[in-house]
Amino acid sequence: MKCLKCGSFNSEAAVYCQSCATYLAEKPGIEYFEIFKALILALLSSAVFYLIFPMPVTRSEYLIQLFSGRISELIFTLTLWSLFLIFFKFIRHRQQQRAYTSFRDHELHESLSEGIYVRDVEKRIIEISQFLEAKKVKKFQNSVIFRRIRRILYYLRAVPKKEEINTILNYQAEIDHNRMQTGYTLINVFIWAIPILGFIGTVFGIGQSIGEFSQFIRGVETSELSTQMRSALSGVTQGLSVAFNTTFLALVGVIPVMLLSSTLRKGEEDLLLSVEEYCLEDLLPNLHVRPGEETMDEAVHEHLGKLVEFSENWRKQVAPVMSELEKQSESLKHQVGGLQPLLRHYSDHVFQVKDRVEEQRNTAEAKEDVEEEQNASDIASVKSESTDEKPDDAESGEETSLKEETPSPTLEENDGNPEPVSENTESREQEKLKASGD
Repeated sequence: MKCLKCGSFNSEAAVYCQSCATYLAEKPGIEYFEIFKALILALLSSAVFYLIFPMPVTRSEYLIQLFSGRISELIFTLTLWSLFLIFFKFIRHRQQQRAYTSFRDHELHESLSEGIYVRDVEKRIIEISQFLEAKKVKKFQNSVIFRRIRRILYYLRAVPKKEEINTILNYQAEIDHNRMQTGYTLINVFIWAIPILGFIGTVFGIGQSIGEFSQFIRGVETSELSTQMRSALSGVTQGLSVAFNTTFLALVGVIPVMLLSSTLRKGEEDLLLSVEEYCLEDLLPNLHVRPGEETMDEAVHEHLGKLVEFSENWRKQVAPVMSELEKQSESLKHQVGGLQPLLRHYSDHVFQVKDRVEEQRNTAEAKEDVEEEQNASDIASVKSESTDEKPDDAESGEETSLKEETPSPTLEENDGNPEPVSENTESREQEKLKASGD
């Protein structure tokens, strides 16, 4: 591709000139060049049609009458010119569609989804161009989607705000749509001009027939009326034939032009809508325009990489220990499984011993209760007997007086312990029993 600034030639896949680093684009008059090429092809095709084949060799009087005449030749040439223009526009549309399909590729989509930063604008543009070159997309520099994405990335570097970029994207969509509409201006003129030429041929043929008939009226002679009538009618019918044939040829020729141009225009409008959806759904969400976001992302990626590396090394170091622990746990599991019957037998024996000890303790407590009850009954009987008897001699009286003078220990002297009181009482009762026995 030729650089418009320095004139040096570059490869077809180059985005920037290798000499002056200027963005490579097609010449502004490329559409006029295609119009000129379509005109040359239409003239050559018309010349072949009328001079070589099939008009010189055909024997059909109807075809000869249909395509003969300057107006019919002009209608035929304009129809071919329109069809060649539509053909060149279809080729450009196929290139645009292929470029859009390449942008929808999974590999490029994954690359762009990683994020587009301000500092990587040039790098991303070169990466996209290399990818399209690998996909063998011709003249992708002038494709709608590449041109729009390139401008958005440059605006990202100049205006790092998504709201402004979204507004610029809408303006660019309007520009592309207007460019597409202006590309059909000449075809629309031909769609309007071809039927008009047919109507002009109709008027011309009718006028020609009326002129022939009026000439017959002015020069008619009664002696040769029949011969002159035949010649006049021949001229009238020939003019009417030109009138209707041109109209028919114009209407038949404009139909394929209208159908093909409408279909191609619908395809280009759908492509523009698809490009807008791609920019809104896949491009804008991946633009990183916030201040400090790049540094933060880099730090996060760096720390994540270090963390992954550390975890991998730690896993390699811990793997032998974990395998050894797994083996030890298996052996311990088997040992515990072997000890379970012994532990169960030991626990059963412990519970049996506990039950025996509790039974013996309960038995001892019951015996003690019985003995205490028996002692209490004996003491009560002794007390009852002692109260009924009187002292027989003086010694018993003296002992009794001594016992009365001796103070009995109280709960306070024994610090609230009632046991000494009961022991003294039992000793006095025993002494009384001895004295009564004496």
